[in-house]
Amino acid sequence: MDESAIKGMKLLQLNEIGANSRKPRIPWTKISVEGYDTRLREYTVKLVLEKHFASCGKITHIYVPRDFKRGILKSVAFVCIKGEGGEEKALLLSGTDAGGWTAIVKPALWQKEIMDPWLPGMPKLETHRVRVTGYDTCVPKIDIQMALCEHFSSCGEVTEVVVLPSGSGSIYLQGERCEDKALKINGCIMGGMNLVVESVLMKPEDLKKRKGRAIITPTGPTGYTSLSCLCKAYELKKKKMEMEMEMEMGEKKKKKKMKIELMKVEKVLKKHMENKKKMDMSTKKRMEMESLEMALF
Repeated sequence: MDESAIKGMKLLQLNEIGANSRKPRIPWTKISVEGYDTRLREYTVKLVLEKHFASCGKITHIYVPRDFKRGILKSVAFVCIKGEGGEEKALLLSGTDAGGWTAIVKPALWQKEIMDPWLPGMPKLETHRVRVTGYDTCVPKIDIQMALCEHFSSCGEVTEVVVLPSGSGSIYLQGERCEDKALKINGCIMGGMNLVVESVLMKPEDLKKRKGRAIITPTGPTGYTSLSCLCKAYELKKKKMEMEMEMEMGEKKKKKKMKIELMKVEKVLKKHMENKKKMDMSTKKRMEMESLEMALF
């Protein structure tokens, strides 16, 4: 056998070994789903589809096209399912109830004409995030997401709900004053549990733009004023007193009295600044842990 033939045999053997060593690819399929109310929110439909087809395999992607001109959803959505027999299992669910509407399931390919055309004049909405705790962690994750999505739907459009194993969740909202509306439902009951809604710590440059405000609950103001507001108020009071002292230099008694008052104000301000620093460090540490948990999750 000549040298070229020997090389050819070796290459053939290597190809056979490589083919045998490759891991078998897990099959996946795409289906189209119709039957939902096109006036529903996009994320609401996604959660319903994720729950409805969970038994068919791993849901890798859900695409719900929008009709931006009419301001509603398009009548067909697409679901990617990974796993053996995913398409057959999904087709068996055609005609079944999907939470108030009948799902019509068909095999489908992605269609360019159904995809969302981005209109040039369409404004990009700002997304806000609030932190939620207090819900029942014994409930399945998808049910918690659906319940939170419905609970916060009155505040704006819910674009995503992230639920962590630690019992902390994040709601992503779009719409006018959506964050303020979400904070106002702090303490509301969902499934027999009191929800705790908190604003997420923002970047330093964003914090400068926001004004401190009293925290509001469904029953009215709590009477609690943030440390940022207290510090700002005492700083203004200090400046005002210093200006008055300069104007009243001739009055020694008044100056002495004002110095004592000024020392008291500085003492209170120092105390509030220390408390604020401790709270900021605690909040920063908690948010870093949650961000790390979200990244790992």
